[in-house]
Amino acid sequence: MAKEYAKAFYNSEAWKKTRKAYYDSKGGMCERCQKEFEEGKRSLKEVNIGTIVHHKIWITPKNINDPNVTLSWDNLEVVCDEHHNTEHHGKPKRYRFDKDGNIIPTKSFY
Repeated sequence: MAKEYAKAFYNSEAWKKTRKAYYDSKGGMCERCQKEFEEGKRSLKEVNIGTIVHHKIWITPKNINDPNVTLSWDNLEVVCDEHHNTEHHGKPKRYRFDKDGNIIPTKSFY
């Protein structure tokens, strides 16, 4: 959930257009899962669909109006829930769900 100071930004047309264009350019796949696959740490079957366009440098009240942080493709990456939760909460969730709602144990590679 977006912090109060960031809600207007995340609802802006500029962010929505940037997010969609970046997501589409990456084919909708998690960039971190793909890197782990390339490094032999994850099988192709374990490469997740990206669900979030993540800011590498997190948005803060001080940088919320800086388009070099908020809208620059250099500061974005498509990540899955597993990697986003690891980034923000220190560890992935123990379970995730497939497209049919079935529980899938989440492997940790960290």
